[in-house]
Amino acid sequence: MAIEAKAGRRIVLSVISLALAALLISFLPRIAGITWGQLYGRLAQVGWGTMATLAALWVAGLAAYTFVLSGSLPGLSKRRALLINCVGSGVSNVLPFGGAVGVAMTFAMTATWGFKRQPVVVSTVVTGVWNMLTRFLLPAVGLACLLGAGRVPDHRLALAAGTGGALLVGIAAALSAALYKEAFADLLGRGLDRVAGLLPLKRKPQLRQMLLDLRHSIIDIARSHWPRLTLGMVAYMGLQGVLFVGCLHATGSRIAIPEAIAAFAINRVLTTAVITPGGSGISESATVLALIGFGVAPAAATASVLLFWFFAHLIEIPVGWLAWTTWSFTARRTDAA
Repeated sequence: MAIEAKAGRRIVLSVISLALAALLISFLPRIAGITWGQLYGRLAQVGWGTMATLAALWVAGLAAYTFVLSGSLPGLSKRRALLINCVGSGVSNVLPFGGAVGVAMTFAMTATWGFKRQPVVVSTVVTGVWNMLTRFLLPAVGLACLLGAGRVPDHRLALAAGTGGALLVGIAAALSAALYKEAFADLLGRGLDRVAGLLPLKRKPQLRQMLLDLRHSIIDIARSHWPRLTLGMVAYMGLQGVLFVGCLHATGSRIAIPEAIAAFAINRVLTTAVITPGGSGISESATVLALIGFGVAPAAATASVLLFWFFAHLIEIPVGWLAWTTWSFTARRTDAA
């Protein structure tokens, strides 16, 4: 009964989260102060050739991220890394806290390919760290672009960038202490063992030893593959930025590159909001307001953000389902053989 009640609460929360995301997206024209007719007029200007170019940029971004996944999990092919990426993104864009479900699916997929649990855990932690640091670094990059262009941002944007920079420094310091000082990891492991000892478990897990082993594995991966991880992450985020700028130009948004980078940074940082799946609705609303603040016409700003949302969020849902179906079919065929 407890498990069923917990599952029921998750379903209710997921429905509420999806409804909130849909509501925020549907209210974008009202937030921007335009009508749906004006929005449709802007989107109708985008030709099929432009859509094909934008789609190519989106696919190139997916391909770039395979270097991050394959670098964090030695032995993982690019094709399988692409499947994992598509499945994880599709789940994250449908469910709140979908990242946890995506991780569970990753374990299921890699297990059928012969990977043990420990390397997959290390890969999950390493890619999570690289993603988190990149997203928290973006506000500082956006602020630097504005300052370099002679545009002094208002106090709200400066505060957001400063907060992102402070979080980056704090996270980097904590990671450095845990990874490069075994005493910190040992202390944390002992604390976790004490907490586990208070729980009514039949078999007490050796969390301290597990944490120390995980630390050594992460250090080995980071030391040997950090160039590949970093270049893959930079290429992926760079292609996402080019896709964002392409959406701006496709809808007739007139904006300088520094302001576009700043708006893109706001968009990507807010995708970490867990209130809605992938921050959908929250990220787009803030980005539209930022673009309007930079002088973009409201209709053009809303159309460009919705176009980018289509590629960065919406299209990944059916693609993720297709990737999961492909893996399921392959796994069943392998089991039958």
